[in-house]
Amino acid sequence: MPLDYDVIVIGAGHNGLITAAYLAQSGYRVGVFEKRDMVGGAVSTREIIPGYQFDLGGSAHILIRLTPIVEELGLSRYGLEYIELDPLFFAPFPDGDAIYIYRDVDRTVEHLESKFP
Repeated sequence: MPLDYDVIVIGAGHNGLITAAYLAQSGYRVGVFEKRDMVGGAVSTREIIPGYQFDLGGSAHILIRLTPIVEELGLSRYGLEYIELDPLFFAPFPDGDAIYIYRDVDRTVEHLESKFP
């Protein structure tokens, strides 16, 4: 069976996948090829610690939400759903203490002031 593509995208990281999706949505026949055993690039999820899944580049999801990509490609039709986490960031320390960064600036300031009076 011959492979017949209008466009070939090398690399199935998030940028390559977005490009391929827009091209396919425009009617092009697109082939996407990836060397790794999984797609997604920096936004792929891996089990680094047994039993725990980690998004390798989770900050990229913050950026994509500032663009029209999610809506233009209709990604919710394919199961994309964002969970609004709070706190946004967590920094643990070896002594068991931790710093939290919340969505609410005042709550974050209050927390930091309690840690660093």
